[in-house]
Amino acid sequence: MVQLDAYAADCRVWGQVELVEGRISDQLNNTAQLQILDAHIEDLADGHVVTMPQLTVAHEELCAVVACGPRGDAARRLTTRTMRVEVEIGPYRVEGMVHGPRAGDPFASVLRRATWVPLTEAIVLYRRGEVDVREKVTTLLVNRHLMRLFREF
Repeated sequence: MVQLDAYAADCRVWGQVELVEGRISDQLNNTAQLQILDAHIEDLADGHVVTMPQLTVAHEELCAVVACGPRGDAARRLTTRTMRVEVEIGPYRVEGMVHGPRAGDPFASVLRRATWVPLTEAIVLYRRGEVDVREKVTTLLVNRHLMRLFREF
């Protein structure tokens, strides 16, 4: 089990997920939904939290997920170039580093990726009720199918 921390269109979701694939990004890219145990759902409109013993969430309902759990096979890692980007997805604005091939354009490589695109050194900005929230995340997986804006920053 790994801790899940996700951003949906109208709420934040926390809980536990059984990791079936090697990494959370692999599981997100290879399955249509997540079973979240001991789920906590925080409404962005007023901040109230609802707790449920189990929640099933389709991936298209999630804007972004904090990467957690194992990093994957070190032998498969490549040296990459990074580029600072800005993403607007749901009610969130995200600033972070996108990675791409050394010989290519990291920005353009996003179009060739699977649904969940990793951003490192990410900052997630959003509103919870009347409060502006700013959260730093080491690695954030963003759902590229839900992006409204993706640009070099």
